[in-house]
Amino acid sequence: MLTMTDIRGLISSLQPEDHALLQERGPDQRLDRDMLDAIDRAAGGPGEGRGYYIVRGSLEPLERRNYYLREDVADAIF
Repeated sequence: MLTMTDIRGLISSLQPEDHALLQERGPDQRLDRDMLDAIDRAAGGPGEGRGYYIVRGSLEPLERRNYYLREDVADAIF
């Protein structure tokens, strides 16, 4: 499991196609379910990536949450 401060470790653990897709979509992209899953996998498993992305907007209802990369994570990728 990676620690919340291991941004470089997270990036290096992403599958190449997931890393390429992140870069293609840009730093302010809304993360879809597949990308959240990819970040979680790179961080060590289900739910482990939640420290690398944040919710913008309303927290309720759960199914309408909009997730984005934390600014420092986006800066490291881009």
